[in-house]
Amino acid sequence: MKNIAGMVAAGTLAAVLTATVSQAAQRLPAGLPPSAALLLRYDTNHDGIITREEMETGLKADFEAADSNHDSCLDPAEVRIENQRRLARDGAQASPLVDWNLDGCVDAREFGNTVRSYFDLADRTKDGKVTQVELRGPSMPIAPRTVVILKCCVVRSRVSSWMRSCKEKS
Repeated sequence: MKNIAGMVAAGTLAAVLTATVSQAAQRLPAGLPPSAALLLRYDTNHDGIITREEMETGLKADFEAADSNHDSCLDPAEVRIENQRRLARDGAQASPLVDWNLDGCVDAREFGNTVRSYFDLADRTKDGKVTQVELRGPSMPIAPRTVVILKCCVVRSRVSSWMRSCKEKS
């Protein structure tokens, strides 16, 4: 009986997470990876471009909303509530809050680490703005260019035909 209840609970959780992820993916413009939602939520003027100022303003508002006792520090209970909110909102793309310096407090800097890191990676032109083109990333991974130099020599065989013997030179 316990196994059946456990399987039902796991199935329900999987269905909720799948629905959440599919809802998040439906909100994204075509061609963007699900991780783009992390930044697009801060596009306050809805122009498809996220500026550093928009991101910082949004992070500040999110931190203030999560800091229920307004002490500029998220205690473990506040972190737990925020992580549950992120999981419900972002599903598999959720990025949990972590007290990286282990001081018992998640401050505003730690709160925004993931978003700021993603912004810095996505802002390939380093102009303080992330466009939807930058959020798409490269259409195909580009392999590093390699140059192969072949050393070829022509050898005359006994039957008067030409053969090529090529060896790769490193």
